[in-house]
Amino acid sequence: MKTLLRITSLLTNPSNVEEIMQKILDDVVDALGFDQGIIRMCDGSRQFLETRVVKNYKPEEAKRAFSVAINLSHDCVASKVYKTGQAMVIEDVSTDPRMTETDRLLTRLNDRGSIFCAPLKIGNVVFGITATWCRQETSFFPEMMDLFLTFANQMSIIIHNAQLFDNNAEKIRQLTVLGKAVSEMNSSYVLDNHIREVLTEAALDISSASKALFYIIDDDKNRFLIHDGKQVTTEEKQLRNSRIEPSIIPQAISSNAIVVKQPPITEDGSIPIFDGLDSELAIPLHIGDKFRGALYLAKERSQYTPDQINVLDILVKNACTAYDNSIMHSLLSREAKSLKTEVEKLKEREDFLLGFDNIIGTSTKMAGIFHVIKEVAGHNTPVLIQGESGTGKELIARAIHRQSNRNTRAFVDVNCAAIPGTLLESELFGYEAGAFTDARKKKIGLLDYANGGTMLLDEIGDMSFPLQAKFLRVLEEGHIRRLGGTENIPIDVRFVFSTNKDLSKMVNDGLFREDLYYRISVVPIVLPPLRERGEDILLLAKHYVREFNKKFRKKVRGFSKEAEQILLAYRWAGNVRELKNIMERVMILQNVGTTILPENLPAEMRAADEGGNYRISMDTFLPNLTSGSMDYTAITEEITNKIKGKILERALEMSRGRKSEAAKLLNISRYKLIREQKKSGIS
Repeated sequence: MKTLLRITSLLTNPSNVEEIMQKILDDVVDALGFDQGIIRMCDGSRQFLETRVVKNYKPEEAKRAFSVAINLSHDCVASKVYKTGQAMVIEDVSTDPRMTETDRLLTRLNDRGSIFCAPLKIGNVVFGITATWCRQETSFFPEMMDLFLTFANQMSIIIHNAQLFDNNAEKIRQLTVLGKAVSEMNSSYVLDNHIREVLTEAALDISSASKALFYIIDDDKNRFLIHDGKQVTTEEKQLRNSRIEPSIIPQAISSNAIVVKQPPITEDGSIPIFDGLDSELAIPLHIGDKFRGALYLAKERSQYTPDQINVLDILVKNACTAYDNSIMHSLLSREAKSLKTEVEKLKEREDFLLGFDNIIGTSTKMAGIFHVIKEVAGHNTPVLIQGESGTGKELIARAIHRQSNRNTRAFVDVNCAAIPGTLLESELFGYEAGAFTDARKKKIGLLDYANGGTMLLDEIGDMSFPLQAKFLRVLEEGHIRRLGGTENIPIDVRFVFSTNKDLSKMVNDGLFREDLYYRISVVPIVLPPLRERGEDILLLAKHYVREFNKKFRKKVRGFSKEAEQILLAYRWAGNVRELKNIMERVMILQNVGTTILPENLPAEMRAADEGGNYRISMDTFLPNLTSGSMDYTAITEEITNKIKGKILERALEMSRGRKSEAAKLLNISRYKLIREQKKSGIS
């Protein structure tokens, strides 16, 4: 009964299909006392049963099970159970006439043992089998057989649900790839390599194929073009490539229809272009009246699903449209806009499925924060996110919202520092008509609007004292009252707070209410500055290189070792936001196809050594020592003042003129920085 309850619990906890099947098989084999077990699923062609998971197999047995698929035309226990949809019990394999040579080869049971095999099905549709066996002959009681069939029925439901979940996620992923590819192809209306590269890359991603060919015939110039994702080949039409002629590509072009050739392969006279890749797909291409051709994809024995073929067909049609002339421009723009809107909706759903896709980090500190997010997301407890500017506090708040059961409702973010105190109160609570001058009609506040969802109050330390008191009452009583109103309106909002200030110090200084501080900091999350996430600096930098490569079409290859050392040595006062801005600046100025070198990075970064100090060339300060006598004291004092001035200039440059941040970089007070500025004559 405990095993059945554990299996049933997987209905409400969907995860990877293989993981679910492994958990179920382990429980069933252990609970019923079998020695080994296996689950086989029907492939896309419905001609083979392929091994998905095994239990208690030796390494060589597991390797054989996963490498050999059962042909359903063969006579064996598994194929019989699949075809009939009825379970089969063999208590003595040595004497039962239903055992075939195929079964003995698969199970390695020759002289003794017992087998129990049941179908996996939904209704009358069978999609796989599960089998268990003992090395000793076993008499199965009716109760034991009923229990095994109960397990099989539960397994069928859970595996079917998990497959539906995986299929839905895969459809979202394919449509997201499609939308991005269409957007990139439509960014230019010029016939160039860019469209071909985007098309082949997206097609490989959507189809999970190993190879792709873009084949175009130019009838006007009597030649053809082949692009394999790496290089372009152009030949005269009468010299058609020997790989193309016997393939399925000419058939797709002549029939103007999609041609699919995949296992079980029927003899049709065509020859695969690539050895060992016998699962083929060719989609015809027609660009106006001038060009015709096909997109060809090849992979091993796995199938092309109907969803993949449909998405690929849409991809190819959009590629043809992107190649077409400017007459189609207005129609193309409307289609791209509509598709982009649809993909954005699917992307929101994908974000829910994938979790922290917008937060990059593998450091120990970030891993700990991700764990806290997962743990706290399912509760309504207030969360206080603290960290320096640019560390990604809003990303963490949105991740908490996506992981919570409120993810389908509104996420409302309010910057308390950007809205004056009196206006902030009316924005949060709303007001009744006539509450104050110009309040001509009732306004719903953001707290009311966020009902059922999540609200992020950014820079909570800048909220005024009177508003803090009113907001504390909202947290304690769970209702609001609009300005000028008398009615208490209940609200159900999950609150997340963020600040770059030290609230505990503000409490001690009398600048923030102590009772509110303890009420909002039930679960504190402190985001580390980027300089404390050394493992993530290069990871983030390379991510932004890829992002801006796509945006600016640069194809920059990455960083030299010396440039990476400079990135790691820099203090990153502005954290991830500063890193992204610097990477954008560098990528704009970078040439196509180059590597980022130290001289391509900003001067303030190159000035930082491994200890975070700054190199200053003394040659610019030293006097001409060959000029005879000199005043040593006056010269050294002058050099010292110049060096101090350069240090102050560098600190102010790095902090973009913000004196408090410059003083923090130099570990001095703001007042001392101002005094030193005046001494050095720096504005």
